[in-house]
Amino acid sequence: MLTILERSVSDKRVKHFSTHKWKSSNNLANTLTETFWSIRTPIRKHTFIQYLQIKVLLGYANSNEVRCCYDAPGVLGDNLFISSLRAKHSGVPIDTLLQRMQLLQRLLLRPEWSLNLYYTWYNCFVYEIEEVRRSIRKVKKYSGYVRNSSAVGSKKSLNFSRPEPEIFEWTTNEELDYYHFLTVGEFYSGLSGALCFTLNESQKDETVKPKKLSK
Repeated sequence: MLTILERSVSDKRVKHFSTHKWKSSNNLANTLTETFWSIRTPIRKHTFIQYLQIKVLLGYANSNEVRCCYDAPGVLGDNLFISSLRAKHSGVPIDTLLQRMQLLQRLLLRPEWSLNLYYTWYNCFVYEIEEVRRSIRKVKKYSGYVRNSSAVGSKKSLNFSRPEPEIFEWTTNEELDYYHFLTVGEFYSGLSGALCFTLNESQKDETVKPKKLSK
């Protein structure tokens, strides 16, 4: 049995689509149910998740889209995205934040997020998001009973190979402090002979005024 808990749709109707699914964190404890997100859209999964991330960052996402975004695979492990949310809540203006994010995305060879990109996706993307809960079958307990000895399987002794001990590799890599750059404008990669730079005043003050969209 399927139960639709929440539903969000784009302004335009979805006609031809693929279905993307991932688990929802809205699970019920001690019940034979599972909860997941079902997204119908012609957009590729990775691109659609990026769209949700930009929409959440700009503050245009509704509560269902926000939860769907956080539950999406890889989102909570995206340190740049999480740092950008922290920087926004600490008071960094969204135009300054996007400008600094673009510099980091360029260095990391990642797609650059911008207001123009969001508006393009907003006008083109169609989707239906549903949070669905369904019952799952109860697993039968194994009693240990077998009909005869042949049902147990082969009685030949098995040769188990001894696992080799894991090799520990020392690494000097350090986690990049995206939050410091997004809030202060100074970047240091943390490695020997690493890249280090500071935005000048003109770069810090450069702004792009975001448009207002109807939610």
